Amino acid sequence: MKSRYIILFPALLLSLIATAQQPSEVTSKITNVTVYLRGAQVSREAVITLPKGSVTLMFRNLPENIDPQSIQARGEGNFIILSLLHQVNYLSGQRKTAEVKQLEDSIKIYEEELAWVNSQMAVMKSEEEMLDANRAIGSSEKGVVLSELRQAVDFYRARLSEIKKETLRLNFNALKINERIELLRNQLNTLNVKLQQPTSEVLVNVSCEQNVTGRLYLSYTVFEAGWVPAYDIRAKDIQTPVQLIYNARVYQNTGEPWEKASLRLSTANPQQRGDKPELLPWYIDFEQPVVLQRQNLMAPAAVAEDLEMAIPADKRAMSATAANFTEVDVNQTNLEFSISIPYDIPSDNKQYTINIQDFTLPATYEYYCAPRLDREAFLLARITGWENDNMLSGEINLFFEGTYVGKSYLDVRNTEDTLDLSLGRDRGIVVTRIKLQDLTAERTVGANKRETRTWEISIRNNKRQAVDLRLEDQLPISMNKDIEVETIDLSGGNYNKENGIIMWKQRMEPGTERKLRVSYAVKYPKDKRVFID
Repeated sequence: MKSRYIILFPALLLSLIATAQQPSEVTSKITNVTVYLRGAQVSREAVITLPKGSVTLMFRNLPENIDPQSIQARGEGNFIILSLLHQVNYLSGQRKTAEVKQLEDSIKIYEEELAWVNSQMAVMKSEEEMLDANRAIGSSEKGVVLSELRQAVDFYRARLSEIKKETLRLNFNALKINERIELLRNQLNTLNVKLQQPTSEVLVNVSCEQNVTGRLYLSYTVFEAGWVPAYDIRAKDIQTPVQLIYNARVYQNTGEPWEKASLRLSTANPQQRGDKPELLPWYIDFEQPVVLQRQNLMAPAAVAEDLEMAIPADKRAMSATAANFTEVDVNQTNLEFSISIPYDIPSDNKQYTINIQDFTLPATYEYYCAPRLDREAFLLARITGWENDNMLSGEINLFFEGTYVGKSYLDVRNTEDTLDLSLGRDRGIVVTRIKLQDLTAERTVGANKRETRTWEISIRNNKRQAVDLRLEDQLPISMNKDIEVETIDLSGGNYNKENGIIMWKQRMEPGTERKLRVSYAVKYPKDKRVFID
């Protein structure tokens, strides 16, 4: 008996030592996320209870591709953080997401429904077999009565028809259920591939002189995330200013969902080098100029270069949206939008739109038509005052009179103070362009041929309000000294000889109609051919 205790005691001691050396897993949650144009900084918080002495705390199930250089930890409480260690865990996959659990539950429900359908099919088959086994009527001592035979045949026919009909229905239901289960399993398999990917862990070694309760904060940078600027521009009619809605399309595929997290959107880019470029000597020689590499360590990030440092203008917010809960901080080298409403951003690489600012901007409206290319008039909005709203280059969704009319793009590096946007076609302005045959002629003068063309442009305003119309046509431009272009009648249009564009600006009252003429002549050698229409 005594020898058994001698054997067990060292084993128990080794077990206690091994237990003491195991890191203690902490339960943490994501509280804040700073999303950069490329990448994001995630902040976690954990409530901890520490015994006296030194202990290693473990943050588990973190994204695999954490930037180890970005990991930071800080605490609140009477304890000291001694060291940090980041490691990848290839044995433990990521935790199941809500989507995975929902798919598993759905598959289970459909499988139970399929089992019930299969049991009903088994009942139908048993009943059919029973009817088939009892088809004999009468016996060797007693013959078959005709009325009983008819009654039995009718019964068998009716019941077998019902069984066959019910069996067909059950087979159809089973087929549909199996198809649904297969689709769910395919989707689940796709998500499970992600769950099988490695995770990472951060070990935080802390020390305290007595038992203590406190908080431990952990932050790290991940790169499978970011946000893209996008805009909605809405025009109610041609008498009112436009509404500009500044959106951020946030995405992330880090492997961990951001649930009820406070978001901060930053125009910084941690993946972009901050070193200034340096010019090296540029050597040249006869015949073979040699240009040594010009270092440009600042990686091109089109959106990041578009940062405007002007403080946002005082614009009136138009509705109670997420923009009302967003604060804008202008820092020395970047801009940040702090959103006080918590958001859920799943790890699915999809873009989730967040409204960060709303503005009312002054705009003037005019119609544009180039009937040589298109006989319909386009409504243009000329927007001013946008350049002081810290905008970045991004896609624009256009809405006019409550209807989506198309897309455009805001390039803040190339756009001037006035932003011109097309709001689509307006068939209330009718434009026609026809060739006047009686003023079209061809004649030969010596060694040359002279061709005359005359076009008549008709404009009618069928709208209930006056409109400003900018109309453009063009004359051909000679690329050869033997071809001469002569203007005959431009109806007062402004003619640019360099590009051949003729422009008219017309104020069209409701119900009015105007006619313009474009007449020109082209002279060229008669043995050549020139297309002048």
